[in-house]
Order: sequence, then structure tokens, then C-alpha cells
Amino acid sequence: MQDLLKKIIEMDEQARKIEQQAKSEKLASEAEIDELREKIYNDYIIRAKDRIEKNIAVDKAHADEKLAAFEKEAEKLKSDMDNKYSAEKERWVNEIVSRVLA
Repeated sequence: MQDLLKKIIEMDEQARKIEQQAKSEKLASEAEIDELREKIYNDYIIRAKDRIEKNIAVDKAHADEKLAAFEKEAEKLKSDMDNKYSAEKERWVNEIVSRVLA
């Protein structure tokens, strides 16, 4: 009977050790998962910021190209208007004067 009781106590102690070891492994696993989750999140944020910076650079380049094209077109239109004014100013002045006096 004494041996049986001793065996039960030993089995209980062994079960408690196994349970404690399982709890420790569970806590370690949870900590590892949290660390891995944070690393993945941080890596994602870094990649997203890099992608945003690249997109901003590309968008700025496109905007600069469009602005240059608009400025070139505006300069061409201004030049055309200046040329037309230079060519037609005498005729326009004469026509305005003749209409006013008529």
C-alpha cells in the first residue's frame, strides 16, 4: 500500500512537471509569436513606406513632365499671339479708327 501511494505521488509530481513544462513552452511560443507578428508588421510598414516614396517620386516626375508640356504650349501660344499682333496691329488700328470715325 505504501508503495502504491508512493507511486501515485511520484506520478502526480511527474504530471505537475510535465504540466509546468507545457505552460512554459506555451508562454515561450506566445512570446515568439508576438515577436514574429511585430517583425512582420514592421517589415510591412517599411516596405509600404518605401513603395509610397517611390510612387511619390514617379508621380512627381509625371507632374513635372506635364507642367513642362503645359508651359511649352503656353509659351508657343503666347509667341503665336505676339506674332499675330505684330503682323496685324496696323490693320487692326486702322480698322478701329475707321469704325469709330464712321
